[in-house]
Amino acid sequence: MKILLLDNSSLTPIGDDYCIEPKTGAFAQELHSLGNEVTIYGQKVNSNNTIHSYKLLENGLKVVGLKRRRNKLWNYILLYFRIIPEIIKADFVYMFYPTSFKYVAIMSWLMRTKYGLYIRGEQGIKNKSSHWIYNKADVVFTVTNQFTSYVNKTTSKNHAFSIRPMIPFTEKDVVTDREYKKTEQFRVLSLGRVADDKGIMELMKAVKLLKDKNYNFELTVVGDGGFMPDTRALIQDLQIDDKVKLIGAVDDSNLVAHYYKTSDIYILPTYHEGFPRTLYEAMIFGTPIITTFVGGIPGLMKDGYNCKEIKPKSVQSIVEGLEYAFNNYGKMIEFAKNGTNTVSRIVDSKRMTHVEHLNKVINSTF
Repeated sequence: MKILLLDNSSLTPIGDDYCIEPKTGAFAQELHSLGNEVTIYGQKVNSNNTIHSYKLLENGLKVVGLKRRRNKLWNYILLYFRIIPEIIKADFVYMFYPTSFKYVAIMSWLMRTKYGLYIRGEQGIKNKSSHWIYNKADVVFTVTNQFTSYVNKTTSKNHAFSIRPMIPFTEKDVVTDREYKKTEQFRVLSLGRVADDKGIMELMKAVKLLKDKNYNFELTVVGDGGFMPDTRALIQDLQIDDKVKLIGAVDDSNLVAHYYKTSDIYILPTYHEGFPRTLYEAMIFGTPIITTFVGGIPGLMKDGYNCKEIKPKSVQSIVEGLEYAFNNYGKMIEFAKNGTNTVSRIVDSKRMTHVEHLNKVINSTF
């Protein structure tokens, strides 16, 4: 099958190749390994601060797109025009959603090319155009049962499914016997894309307030992204460089596991989400969680059961959440153990992967 894949991020030129986020790249490669011809479409954007490191051409994937223009409107007109022959050539179009390419769904429908969606974020998923796009899609996959239920109720087609988490861990990796050692200094972990909408600015300001209150802790930030220069500047301005370690992007799954296992708390002050893979990972490795309840997060996470809830865009809420964890760490351990029970059934390796399920659906429609 010829599959046209539209991620909701850009293509980053590196040398003679184009790169995307590693997990998206692994998804495309798995789809290719099942005998499909996969073409990635998008705008090509040069960037010095990127988490894109997966080489597409080197891994047998095709790339089609246009270099980003300065004029945003003209840029998208050209991108929509350029994709027309790719839709015609494709057997199936698969879009990560929400996306700036959402109207490709309408184009695909008009050209009688089957298409599917992968809903992994909450923005715009309840508007009327999205409802129409869900209804005309051949299949919809989502990151959480909450989103899946919403799509199926909206369309009455029961063609939406929740994916097995796209993480390199299964039930075999779940830590059920973690030892929580008493420590003088709490090790707090933030792991993921470094972006303004991930709450990184509020987190740094909270670190400053907690430092002024003489709490003994250290925050480790694992990840990279466009907000990294601003984060470094903010750390210097707030004079918290003794409290914050910036590690950068980490792709090695063993090293990712190490950071969870050696951290006392995982914190996620994000503004909006589908369902973040990092919450699955923190539960797998028994790391107590502090998180906002946005997007699909409240569909699985329960305040006072498997995590501690904080409010989005609130420095004070982050401070209060971390103070609660520092002063009631025994309760946080209980939350983590409940998280272990929560995640064990979700990462069952007997479930089809996202790619396997998608490939099955595609093949059944032809």
